[in-house]
Amino acid sequence: MNIDVLSNILLEDTFVLAWHRGHESLTFYVLASLQRTHSAASTPTHGDWACYRPGIIQFSGVSSVQGLLRQDAVKPAIDAEGSVDYGCIDSISVVQPSGCRIVGDFGDVLVVARKVLFYLAAAD
Repeated sequence: MNIDVLSNILLEDTFVLAWHRGHESLTFYVLASLQRTHSAASTPTHGDWACYRPGIIQFSGVSSVQGLLRQDAVKPAIDAEGSVDYGCIDSISVVQPSGCRIVGDFGDVLVVARKVLFYLAAAD
């Protein structure tokens, strides 16, 4: 599995907002921290040190998921403005030709999938 689509995203500073396990997919809804080298990066808004954009990390063609916690079993963080998140992505790595290990408050997850995709929401 190739995870190069995530190469210009600072995952350790990317907030997980929710996740969903579908029939042949695993989707993480995130507030992505874009590195300056990302083609969609812009100047950070006032008070932020990085360019944050809503996005989706999606594993498609999923045949196996192990270690994923149910979202209602994970205590979210709530900031002063009332925004809810489930921490950041601690690490992601390819562990076998079609496997990926992704670690965060959502679990220590091993996902076997055909590919990983990354989508950004439209800019404001």
